[in-house]
Amino acid sequence: MYLRDHSQKVMKLNLLEEYLLLALDDEKGKFVIDSTRLHFGFAGAVLLELALRGKIQVEGERLILNDRNYEPEMSVNKMIDIIREQDEPTLKKSIEILARKSADIKTDTLQRLINKGILKKEEHKVLWIIPYDKYPTSNLTPENKVRKRLEDVISEHSPVDPHDLMLLSLIDATDLTKEAFRDKEDYKSIRDKIKEVTKDIKVSQVINKSIREIQAAIMIAITASIIVTSVATNN
Repeated sequence: MYLRDHSQKVMKLNLLEEYLLLALDDEKGKFVIDSTRLHFGFAGAVLLELALRGKIQVEGERLILNDRNYEPEMSVNKMIDIIREQDEPTLKKSIEILARKSADIKTDTLQRLINKGILKKEEHKVLWIIPYDKYPTSNLTPENKVRKRLEDVISEHSPVDPHDLMLLSLIDATDLTKEAFRDKEDYKSIRDKIKEVTKDIKVSQVINKSIREIQAAIMIAITASIIVTSVATNN
């Protein structure tokens, strides 16, 4: 495999938007993974997006903010604020804080996708009293392009860029493989291939290292949260 020059690619959706589309059922307008994985998935997507833009890097446990300037997305700026507000920002603490703010991140990202005409908002009520919203897909083309792009990378039919590499690592970390590759049957081989791709391809020393550190931190955070939830439920 070889790398595609990411600077020459016009990217209409950021990493968080693409991740949300893959995690959302197209027709039902509901998320297909549990809230724990989803919350940490959002946190990881924001961090990886910042790494992709060169705004952060990971050194040991430290999270270093290279660029303090704000971005167009509220969800990305929340992460910048979290890092700036910490005396000694760490990757672990930043993920935990951002995961707790996932409702705001989700709302912001959903609205951005609605504004782009990709999703639509439907208001419903349980027993005609309790309101809740659904977000079915109104334009499947952007998501289908993402799925095709990832499939081509896994099948080694196309080069991979840092953006795709980060999205694949996020899919693997939050157990979204079956949904992201829903037309496939052997999900174990897909997971193995994702691990191979994210391990072997060298993007750049800083970005590649950040991907590994962030992915590992997300996995640890998800596992720890699931264990705590399970223990609390059993008790």
